[in-house]
Amino acid sequence: MIPRFLQRIRHLVLDDTTSYDQGLLDEAAFWRKSLANGGRNWDAAAFRMRMDPKFEFQPHLRELADKSPAARSGGPVQVLDVGAGPLSAVGHHWPGREVRLTAVDPLADTFDQILAELDLHPPTRTRKASGEDLLGVFAQDTFDIVVCSNALDHSRDPLLCVRQMFAVTRPGGWIFLWHYRNEAKEEGYAGLHQWNLDEERGDLVLWNREHRNSTRAALGPAAVVDTRPDPAVARAIITRIHKRDTSLPGNPTP
Repeated sequence: MIPRFLQRIRHLVLDDTTSYDQGLLDEAAFWRKSLANGGRNWDAAAFRMRMDPKFEFQPHLRELADKSPAARSGGPVQVLDVGAGPLSAVGHHWPGREVRLTAVDPLADTFDQILAELDLHPPTRTRKASGEDLLGVFAQDTFDIVVCSNALDHSRDPLLCVRQMFAVTRPGGWIFLWHYRNEAKEEGYAGLHQWNLDEERGDLVLWNREHRNSTRAALGPAAVVDTRPDPAVARAIITRIHKRDTSLPGNPTP
């Protein structure tokens, strides 16, 4: 990875598109180094956890699953991890319940090459798809839970990504987002960091030096947006977006 101060210098002399494209190369280089030697160059414990076939489905996602369409139907919990990287951080093992995890990332082809070079076989293989084009890969109203952690701020168009995530979420389902506040500003608008995410009166605000977008306004009354600071991690925020099911009592048509 290129040091932060060099990334900022690059951003001053190159246009945003070039900087972003270089950021994709930097991201691939980061993972190539991080996954070598059993993850010891990165986080050995996280590496082992993500490679574990019995990686536990996380409690905060179980809570959402229990309030999702899957809970009412008794069927498997359909989960999508957007911007998952080569090893999804979303668990899939839940004794007594079936979790069907799908992981996507625009760099999936590159990750496949890295995993082949290192002879690694993760329990969930990441498929190629960008957050901006989920409907080009999945049908509308497919997933009970859509997760995006520390990746939405790396996209070219985070508002479009949120809209696409909302579209592939089933009525009554959930979007769960976890990110650091204002990373683009912190990183000097270098590389993949072209957008900031922040909380404003419970809304998720997506902004940079040219644009400022409200998630509530973009999704409209069909969405319940709740953004709060993560009490366990400094500068982090958690957003839960509930997609109203207008066919159920208590969820009238907007």
